[in-house]
Amino acid sequence: MEGRKGTTKRAEIFRRILLLLAVYLGIGFGAIMGYTEHLQAQPLLELPTNTGEELKKALLGGKPVLVDFGSNKCIPCRQLRPILKEVAQELSEEAHVLIIDVFEYRVLAREYRIQLIPTLVFFNRSGKEVFRRSGVWDKTSIVRKLKEARTI
Repeated sequence: MEGRKGTTKRAEIFRRILLLLAVYLGIGFGAIMGYTEHLQAQPLLELPTNTGEELKKALLGGKPVLVDFGSNKCIPCRQLRPILKEVAQELSEEAHVLIIDVFEYRVLAREYRIQLIPTLVFFNRSGKEVFRRSGVWDKTSIVRKLKEARTI
């Protein structure tokens, strides 16, 4: 009887740890990192995904490029979309902002070694990767990193 009770208790603890981890990495990640005001004020957006050809064209375009590797099924990815839409509008003359759905373009996800979503990958004007970050990020940091990519 003692062995079965201990196993049940361990299983319950394990389930709770998994739930906390899922909340931290998923929906709760933005809140933990302090980005809640902006995320809660914006509706979740599904933006059309870009293609591999559009990515190649952008990388050869002579401007810095930000690629969001994510999915419309991923809540943190969708929370990031309004921020990316604003950045794309504000920096349309200075940079390209693309969204690649990793489930639709699995080959690109493998090629760019995407392991977690969302992953933001920054490229300089020459098309060379200069920075990457997984998870939701605030607009100010994204804009700063894109402007840094111009000078690299």
